[in-house]
Amino acid sequence: MSNIHQELLTRPTYVEIDMQKVTHNFHEIKNQLDGQKMLCIVKGNAYGHGIIEMSGQFEKLGADYLGVAIPEEGVELRRAGIRTPILVLSAISDRQIPVCIQYDLTITAPSDEKLEQIDKAAEVFGKRAKVHLKIDTGMGRIGVNWQRAEKFIPVIQKCNHTDFEGIYAHFAKSDEESDFTEVQIERFDRVIEMFKNNGYEFNLIHHANSGGILFHEKARYTMVRAGIVLYGLFEGRTVPESIHLQPVMSWKTEVVYFKYLEPHIGIGYGHHFSSDTGTRIVTLPVGYADGYQCAMGPQGKVIVNDIMYPIAGRICMDQMMIDIGPHGEAYKGDEVILVGESANQKITFFDIAGWSDTSIYELLSQISYRVPRIYINQ
Repeated sequence: MSNIHQELLTRPTYVEIDMQKVTHNFHEIKNQLDGQKMLCIVKGNAYGHGIIEMSGQFEKLGADYLGVAIPEEGVELRRAGIRTPILVLSAISDRQIPVCIQYDLTITAPSDEKLEQIDKAAEVFGKRAKVHLKIDTGMGRIGVNWQRAEKFIPVIQKCNHTDFEGIYAHFAKSDEESDFTEVQIERFDRVIEMFKNNGYEFNLIHHANSGGILFHEKARYTMVRAGIVLYGLFEGRTVPESIHLQPVMSWKTEVVYFKYLEPHIGIGYGHHFSSDTGTRIVTLPVGYADGYQCAMGPQGKVIVNDIMYPIAGRICMDQMMIDIGPHGEAYKGDEVILVGESANQKITFFDIAGWSDTSIYELLSQISYRVPRIYINQ
């Protein structure tokens, strides 16, 4: 489906994505590994960075696998010409299985019942399905409980149209200092040993997400799943000094309107802002429909002409107002930095997350399709 916002590229509100920094982060993570394969996570529109563009970049850099959440994301990539293996990480409904087989998407089998359905669908299509078994070592989301993983064995023995390519699990606390990650590793090791004792070994064994890669070397097995770190960010523990991540995305807009606000005159919905002495207000063409957080309120800030200014009043769906003070200077067309840095000022996604009481994961995934992505240093 055509995205008119991306096609026209005329909107003054846009995100800028530095592909040179993407390349840097990819190699920074790759250099931490000892021959393990790397799966690059591109679900959620590649954390807001653009699933097709990021997948193309990772494919060019030599990614071994791509990870999506739903089959539709995988189909989008296949139709865009991406040939790298793609793993659908979430549990899917039975009616989505044929889509995965048709488009050569590797399927997560989170239960013995689902595995049976996958094999039957592959038989109907006259193709072989590729599967990664999912084990629940403590995340509690999807996957056969690690203590009952033997349930897979009799079903595997009956599957004649399925290639068992991999097995994996997901950490619950790898971004924290917690002993539970070690517990999960021990549980996963027991499951792998159980399969080996029953005559089954897997080429792709993976448990480490971004936190696992950074802090738990023995969890890297034969493949790792690099997510948020590829985009130069990590939320949780401090990244080791030996790893230098570069944030890939900045978010910009421009001044489209200027006015002088008389003393004690309210502005915006609910008139939550007014000035006792009068002030200057500029309007920006960005709002919560673009993914800019309404929850920030007056503690949110932007950068105009290398000066940090506060948000005035409630953020609207499509616009917002900024108080530049009684002596501030800004003119129509002046660049405004929502996320990024000027000569002396800087705003990060962590700042916006703190002002909004949310996480950077939520912020990135909520950047709307109507915000154009501009790719530089390709």
